[in-house]
Amino acid sequence: MIRKLLLVTFIAFFVLPGFGQNTSSVFVRAGLAKADRGDNKGAVKCYNIALEYDSSNTKAYINRGVAEAALGQFSKAIKDYDHAILLARADATIYYDRAVADSELGQSLLAIQDYDKAISLRPNYPKALLNRGNLKDDKRDFEGAIQDYTLALKYKHHYAKAYFDRGNAKAEMHNWQAAKKDYDSAIQFDKKIEQAYVSRGAAKTHLNDLNGAALDYNAALRLNPKDPLVFYNWGRLESKLNNSNESIRCFTKAIELRPDYAVAFYGRGYQYYDQQKFDLALADFSKAIELNPTDGKSYWYRGDVKRILHLHDPCADFRRSAELGTPEAAKALKIFCQ
Repeated sequence: MIRKLLLVTFIAFFVLPGFGQNTSSVFVRAGLAKADRGDNKGAVKCYNIALEYDSSNTKAYINRGVAEAALGQFSKAIKDYDHAILLARADATIYYDRAVADSELGQSLLAIQDYDKAISLRPNYPKALLNRGNLKDDKRDFEGAIQDYTLALKYKHHYAKAYFDRGNAKAEMHNWQAAKKDYDSAIQFDKKIEQAYVSRGAAKTHLNDLNGAALDYNAALRLNPKDPLVFYNWGRLESKLNNSNESIRCFTKAIELRPDYAVAFYGRGYQYYDQQKFDLALADFSKAIELNPTDGKSYWYRGDVKRILHLHDPCADFRRSAELGTPEAAKALKIFCQ
């Protein structure tokens, strides 16, 4: 009886001061070890236990949120980040993590607000600046995006992704020379960014450096021989060189790799149209419209093919094309559809 009493007293002595907090930290470390091995479900279980021992363990909430995000459970992750922020309002990384989860759920305005907060707490936060720039770019605020990418590069000089994304924003503004310069820097600092070669090739095409563009597309294919964008861009390059058959071959390869590639159907259809293979052109323009019903150019060319082949109601396509803002369609309506 005395031994039992002593044993109970001994255990009680060791479970009282700080036992829950220390045990909670042990389970957080166990969760991190599981997450490092890719076992995010196991990690979440560990963080659950950690929070049972200490419901104010900020690291448990943060890391459970990270594991849940890795599992695609972004709503759950956001709830955990909310708890963590209540416990550590000055931690910029929590706002960053919540912004990433917001973005995954399509909540871009909330994500921008969280990136704003993260950056206000830590101005030299390149990843947050890059991601906020990407959200601005998505909203076609290219100037704002460029400002964020430039700030990211101020704090991380060899940030290849920031050069690449800034180059894309400049390309959207048709500033091809400046875009090419950024793609040059992206490739300088990371020669394995395949899309940087593709985008630089497109910029070179616009700058009439066609041989340089071909070299970049070759470099991209060495990194990823199954990228439909490379073949699509190469098809446009061959079109510019008036190599119609080669252009068709490239567009066809792009379509094989990506059967829902609307602009590749349009591009191949245009080449068939130019070769006066109107049946093939009609099929490609129709497919392009099926995949992208807002493509005014495809409506215009399909309407013109219908007119040439004396098919039913080309004017319906001209009208739709005009509604979508294609200047040639308005002219066609005046000439053929009065």
